[in-house]
Order: sequence, then structure tokens, then C-alpha cells
Amino acid sequence: MELKTVDAGLLQSRYRLTKQRSAVLRALADGTHLSAETILERVRSELPGVSLGTIYRTLDILRGIGLVQIFSFGGSAARYEAALDKHHHLLCSRCRALKNVAANGLEQIAREIAEREGYSDHDHALTIVGLCGDCSKR
Repeated sequence: MELKTVDAGLLQSRYRLTKQRSAVLRALADGTHLSAETILERVRSELPGVSLGTIYRTLDILRGIGLVQIFSFGGSAARYEAALDKHHHLLCSRCRALKNVAANGLEQIAREIAEREGYSDHDHALTIVGLCGDCSKR
């Protein structure tokens, strides 16, 4: 995620780029899906005094701005990612690996279903659950 995009997103909101927000975004910079606890570990390497509560509050703010997305499925712990684009997920039911995927055409299908059922301001998310290639080979 580019710093210019982050700055623009924060400037359009009422928030500024604090050292905690910056550290959380750096923790998520590698594109992986991380739990709040893992983010806390990464952030503590540069800000030792930060608390888990601060991490959750920061993640909520960054989600509200649209700089961070959350993934939660089937009662598993929420995972966070720094991603601005709309995407969907493949989830391995054995090793819990999570992969971002595009699903061309899904927007139209979701819109048609929502309109047919009288829904407005809808969102959609697709999660395909199965065995990843590595787990299938085992």
C-alpha cells in the first residue's frame, strides 16, 4: 500500500497518520492476513508499549477509512489485511491458509439478487472453502 494512498485516505477523514496507525499499516504491508495479536507482536518491535486495545482501536479506524479489511469466517478469529481493492477469498479447511482472489462477474450477480429481494446499499463477499494444493497432496 502506497503512503500517498494512505495519506489521502486519512486526509479525507478526520484522522491523521499517527505513529501507531503507521506501525499497524507497516505490519500489514506484506499483504498477509494477520490476527490482531500477530499485528501487536509486529508493532511492538518498534513501539514496545502499545497495547492490544490500541491495536483494535487503530484497526477499527483504518477499517472505517477503508485502508484495512477484515476477514472472518465460520467462527474463526478475525484476520486483517491492508487492501483497497474488492476481492474474495480461498480458505483451506485444513491449514487455514487464506488467499485473495478476483471473482469477475460476481458484482453483477450480487446486484441482481439484492435488487430482486428488495435490498439496497448491499455488499458481497465470496469465500470458497476447500483443501489447498499442498493439503490435497498430503
